[in-house]
Amino acid sequence: MGTPLFAIETRGSLLQRLRDPGNTDSWELFAKVYGPPIIRYCRRFGLQEADATDVAQDVLAQVAVSIRSFEYDPAAGRFRDWLGTVIRGKLDRHWRKRTPVALGGSWPAAIAGADEAAWAIELDAQLLRSALEFIRDDFEDRTWRAFELTWLESHSAPDAARRLGMPVAHVYVARSRVLKRLQEELQRLCDDVPRFARPE
Repeated sequence: MGTPLFAIETRGSLLQRLRDPGNTDSWELFAKVYGPPIIRYCRRFGLQEADATDVAQDVLAQVAVSIRSFEYDPAAGRFRDWLGTVIRGKLDRHWRKRTPVALGGSWPAAIAGADEAAWAIELDAQLLRSALEFIRDDFEDRTWRAFELTWLESHSAPDAARRLGMPVAHVYVARSRVLKRLQEELQRLCDDVPRFARPE
């Protein structure tokens, strides 16, 4: 059995480590983090769960082939954008294999015009959920609760301090510590991850 997902080596981003096809721990983590948003994005186009899962598997297989030559260069494009293009290509191919030509080409047109922002939102939400899950055990309960109250639940620092019975300064320190660790974890999961604002 491989190393538990939460204990994977943190030096170097996940995308860099995927270049080693024998790094099964990193591939398991990639599938765990990236698979669900790919499936949810595919479901937006009316695919059943099984078909969306098949497309996601095709996408992951393409990543496995292409990642060895992928260079993260912000000037050339972001990984998430490349991945979105791959997903839409696999969706189009899936549809063409299963739809008689006589039924027309409305589906490929819908894929071509798909809202790229929808994919970015889906991926960002999953990255944030995963990162929060992965770092939770790094902090004591009160530190984490101070972060939850002030960042995830939008309470003021004085209100959180009253609820937790701790000085306001400690609430700010707790939130800052967790946010710093969260950004590090997000960077580990995706080289081009944006800085997250407080969730709405």
